[in-house]
Amino acid sequence: MEEVRIQKKDRTVSFRVIEEAGEFIVFDMSLSNPSGSRTNYSGKQFQEAWKAVESILGETAIPDEIIKYANS
Repeated sequence: MEEVRIQKKDRTVSFRVIEEAGEFIVFDMSLSNPSGSRTNYSGKQFQEAWKAVESILGETAIPDEIIKYANS
């Protein structure tokens, strides 16, 4: 599993890639949300996962560490 943490102002997102399963998980690490509703996306579509990231952080550039998944 590969994980990249992305922070913008007071919000933090964990973007996890499980390569063996081809799955992306977006987890809101911000303390402002109840822990039960922090997973914003779990699935196999990078574009949908990135939409979940931007729903939390606003418009955000894709980090170099995970840009390779955006094109697959």
